[in-house]
Amino acid sequence: MLGNRLFKNSIYTVAALSFVGLVPFIFNILVARTFGKDVLGEINIALSFSLIITLFVTNFFGTAGNKFLAEYRGRSYLEPFKFVLLFLLIAPIISLMVIAFILIWKWEYFSSQFSIQPDLLLPLVLYIFFRSYYIILRRLFYGVDLVKSYAIIEIISDLVFFISIGFVVSLNLSHYLIHTYLTGYIFFTTVSFIMLNKKYKALIAPLNNVIPFNYKPVLLDYSKYGFLTMIGTSASTGTGYLSMIFTGYYLSTSEAGTYSSVLAIISILMFLPRLVTQVLLPEFSKLYGAGDYTLIIKTLKYTIASLTVIAILIISPLYFFSESILAIFGPSFSSGSQILRIILPSVFLRIISIPLITFLSGTKYVLYPNIGGVIIFISSVACWYLFVPSLHLIGIAIGYSIGIILGILYLITMVGIKLKKFQLEH
Repeated sequence: MLGNRLFKNSIYTVAALSFVGLVPFIFNILVARTFGKDVLGEINIALSFSLIITLFVTNFFGTAGNKFLAEYRGRSYLEPFKFVLLFLLIAPIISLMVIAFILIWKWEYFSSQFSIQPDLLLPLVLYIFFRSYYIILRRLFYGVDLVKSYAIIEIISDLVFFISIGFVVSLNLSHYLIHTYLTGYIFFTTVSFIMLNKKYKALIAPLNNVIPFNYKPVLLDYSKYGFLTMIGTSASTGTGYLSMIFTGYYLSTSEAGTYSSVLAIISILMFLPRLVTQVLLPEFSKLYGAGDYTLIIKTLKYTIASLTVIAILIISPLYFFSESILAIFGPSFSSGSQILRIILPSVFLRIISIPLITFLSGTKYVLYPNIGGVIIFISSVACWYLFVPSLHLIGIAIGYSIGIILGILYLITMVGIKLKKFQLEH
């Protein structure tokens, strides 16, 4: 039964994330071909600045919500489930209001330091708000096993985005590029709330009352897990966005445009980690809550073997034909092929290690993926300070890869130690 559910959820996730991967890819191609490297670099610096902020919000609320909603469903606990669901939907508003206030208050400083156009304040504040809820709601859908509903909403929302970006590009409206993302996120958020309201009674029907119920231990567990994942996951995931900020700070917007094309290819490759994480994390949490340890081990072995084969088949052609692939952004973008080749080995390692990291995140070993994320962050930043002033984009790529390789090697080591202990215990 688990295998059947995993298969169905994987199919829905593949369909949804295919569109998710196409969104930045199509966006970058259209902007590059229509407006050139400078505009592409400027807009991606602004988006990267916003995405770094949203990572902290979404990884605190969204990842913890995904885990605990699935875990309490596995245990059939009604009141903890309802509390986490309510907290997940309402609490982010407070954090996002504080962030908006800080941005408005210090916008002159932020825009000058990070090379962001001053007139983008309102679009970026709205982008941060709706992007955050888009990610939180996406993880909520997986936590409550409404993957099919999510996939349908995702695909329609992305179609709305494609229409918007087509309209903006055809009319040469470069000042409205961020608004194209906003249309998709606003649509997704609105329809998702309507869907959750419709499905709510069916979600809580199989759950049993917990009497007496004390919300404080639930909130404490949620906060601990959320804080750990916020620090670790934001550090590791934010490395790509931060590398764009470093590019904008040290180099030209044209070089930032070239690097944006490389990151657009990487974003397609990260489709696999997102797919595996979104499907496996709630399943690991649910199995952990139900105490089915044997099935956890079996799932790990199967997904690692499958991902290794898939990663080899996908990444090998990209490595050997990188110049031709980058040329789709325009002939001048082929110069980024060396950057792409430097980064690809670290992406391969990241893909095949995802089941192990998800295993740690979905069980009691959540601290270790977050330490790994901090290692990635610190290593990459140190390398950028050392290499970027002299090596330029090559330095950006080297720092990106070294950080990921060091962080993942640490995680693989820790998984080996903990998995051996885990198997002896169970």
